[in-house]
Amino acid sequence: MCNDALASNEETPNHMIVWLDLHIGRREDYQRFKAAFSSTADPESVNPVRLIDKDDEAINRTVGFEEVKFEGVKFLLAAFSNVERCVEFLQNNQEKRIFLITSGQIGRAAVPLIMEKCKNILIDPVTNEPYQSIYVFCHDIGRNADWMRQYLEYLAPPFVFDKDLLVRLIRDIADYFVLESKRLLAAKPPKNSAAYNRLSWAYTLYDRYRTMEENPLKKEFNEVNNLLSLVELEIKHSLSNDEN
Repeated sequence: MCNDALASNEETPNHMIVWLDLHIGRREDYQRFKAAFSSTADPESVNPVRLIDKDDEAINRTVGFEEVKFEGVKFLLAAFSNVERCVEFLQNNQEKRIFLITSGQIGRAAVPLIMEKCKNILIDPVTNEPYQSIYVFCHDIGRNADWMRQYLEYLAPPFVFDKDLLVRLIRDIADYFVLESKRLLAAKPPKNSAAYNRLSWAYTLYDRYRTMEENPLKKEFNEVNNLLSLVELEIKHSLSNDEN
């Protein structure tokens, strides 16, 4: 179990969800998925602003990205309905870990352009292996199979329902945080606070996944709890040394 007292709230997220869809601003579309996001502009607000409450004009007025909460975890979110603007944004944010959501229709045009202009956002810089970090809403998979087949190593399986995409995204992001925490702990010197933050975020998302899927995730929670305990000891030891 994570100890919030040891987690830093000052770290700016380096992970980002980019959502590219022609109909993202329509209130009636993707309601379950939009409900996963809420504004962090006023953390004391009892009723934070949710993405589902924004209309098309409000989304398109957003410049760059905004900081939000995704299922309780601090995230950066950028939403687009224009392919060229989205790809330009990705080119300018290649240092960030991107999770890209799009539709089958717009993905047909966007994904080849992304591969041409900024393919490296879809590749792990350490292992040089592709991320399956493009998530496609696709009500007619057969109609889009031709273009998706060309990019299978970069695409998660296509999703017909937004709840299914949400569940997969929660799990994938949690797994990413655990992997990133291990790399931070292996750094010289270890980056304990940053690793602790990511483990705390992973715990939050695994807990959400466990609730939604009724899956205990025993292996994942054991690993996260063991790593959290290790990092807690390291942080406390470091603080003790600083006081002496």
